[in-house]
Amino acid sequence: MKSLVKKINSELEKVFQANGYDKSFAYISVSGRPELADYQINSCFNIAKDLKKNPMEVADNVSTLIKDLEVDGVKVFSNCESCKPGFVNLKINDELLFISLNDVLHDDNIGVYGSEILPNDAPKCILLDYGGANVAKPLHVGHLRVAVIGESLKRLYNRLGIKTISDVHLGDFGLQMGLVIEELKDEGKLDDFTTADLEVIYPKASLRAKGDASKNIEPDLEFNKRAHEATKKLQNNIEPETSIWKKILKISIADLKVRYKELNVFFDYYYGESTVKDIMGPMVDKMIDDGVAYESDGAYVIDVKKDTDKKEMPPCIIRKSDGAVLYATSDLATIKFREENFDADRYVYVVDKRQSLHLEQCFRASKKSGLLKRDKDFYHVAVGTMNGNDGKPFKSRDGGVVKLETLISEAREKALEQLKNNDRDLSNADENKIAEIVSIAALKYGDLSNSPTRDYVFDMEKFLSFQGNTGPYILYTLVRIKSIFEKLNDSEGSSEPMINCDSIIHNIFLKAIRYSDVLLDAYKNYDISLICKYIYELANDFNSFYHEHNILNETDKRKKSLFIMICNIVDRIIRDSLEILAIEIPDRM
Repeated sequence: MKSLVKKINSELEKVFQANGYDKSFAYISVSGRPELADYQINSCFNIAKDLKKNPMEVADNVSTLIKDLEVDGVKVFSNCESCKPGFVNLKINDELLFISLNDVLHDDNIGVYGSEILPNDAPKCILLDYGGANVAKPLHVGHLRVAVIGESLKRLYNRLGIKTISDVHLGDFGLQMGLVIEELKDEGKLDDFTTADLEVIYPKASLRAKGDASKNIEPDLEFNKRAHEATKKLQNNIEPETSIWKKILKISIADLKVRYKELNVFFDYYYGESTVKDIMGPMVDKMIDDGVAYESDGAYVIDVKKDTDKKEMPPCIIRKSDGAVLYATSDLATIKFREENFDADRYVYVVDKRQSLHLEQCFRASKKSGLLKRDKDFYHVAVGTMNGNDGKPFKSRDGGVVKLETLISEAREKALEQLKNNDRDLSNADENKIAEIVSIAALKYGDLSNSPTRDYVFDMEKFLSFQGNTGPYILYTLVRIKSIFEKLNDSEGSSEPMINCDSIIHNIFLKAIRYSDVLLDAYKNYDISLICKYIYELANDFNSFYHEHNILNETDKRKKSLFIMICNIVDRIIRDSLEILAIEIPDRM
């Protein structure tokens, strides 16, 4: 099922070719001035340059050629006019909008078919690396962004018919595990410890090992030595360290799954650094034998610099001078493991933007060292930080890192308070359930509505507001539509809807037929905020329509059928979008 824009562009190509214009310029773009036009043709400047003509002359000719253009036997434009310095402004005919929207409404997939909108070279399978949680540590606010962005990208790809593989890529090995194991031994908790114990034990063990000069705490050298020895034993599968580690892993992953489930985030695999521990040594040896890696000051590195680099690109260190491996070694081994077990067409890493240099080094090193079965795309969604009002990464009142569990709890309490203030006829159980849904929606939407690469200020009051571009506002729009449906009689909406539309209805129709184009833009730009912006504008238009038209009491049956049609399409599109955003919808608010 082709989108209306694709159908229009196909007809434009025929006209352009027939009149000596390059068909690659035959496309319409959404107008930047919606008060003047729905779409524009902006390519007259390119045509004029090729033909050495005045852009306005070309625009005049194009508007004359296409003013009576038809799609499926229906005239496309209700208004088509050229304007200085060389644009063609276009208004889509209401009848064509109505027909297109009716097709979308009666389509189970609401007009979204990846085979129709995705480029020909689109991947069949994408592997997503997001989450980045650490074993024995609680999730904190820094984990929120990568989790919800990664999950939404995964769902977007699935919505477009692309297979996905998702891996949380746990931090589950190395010295941190040795520290925890030794602290468990010292506290006599080897046989009986919980997630809550681990959350206390790791920072305590880390403080013992490193010390804190500001608090006059000296490093515990003996403890530090034992932790390094425990780590070495773990790396060599020696007991009892290995069994203790496996228990830590089991308890931590079970808790992580609960925490991620609260956010509606799910992973196919909970692999970690330990998954590739036996791959790293042989892999590095082969890179050295192949001449890809070379010695530099006792360490072994891979030169990943390119002639086209505008910034310094240091070599990728894969083995330190003391023989130890690094994060880059682990990440390269992870790529090798994924190639051997999954062979995805594209790798998408949703990771903090401060890791950009590291990831670029790894991506280049993996290609140079022949880890890939074939040439593939790597893409780093360089995620910005969630900041406080001071512009610095969000902290708790005492200056520490905020646990994600704490943040969710605070949001839930504030949402519950709002619901009670609304004086709705809700039971305590309903209030608690709705508060839970609304608070998670507020946090997730507040994050996702910002461009992923952009730092943003966390504002709980703003995110929980029922006004503006917020999760609660979007949810309330759907609850409002649901209420309308519940009050309708079964026979209502059965008449043939009228076609003539006022400006608000025209705008709703126009936005509704753009849905598949919005998903395509989000796919191309790795940017879920484009979907948020779209559904906010659609919800805004719907609420303006709701306040201007008395839907339930409309006496004209054809007009009422049109109103119900609008409710249906807005409801389906926003619900579909929220499924991509992994946001649950309450029945009431």
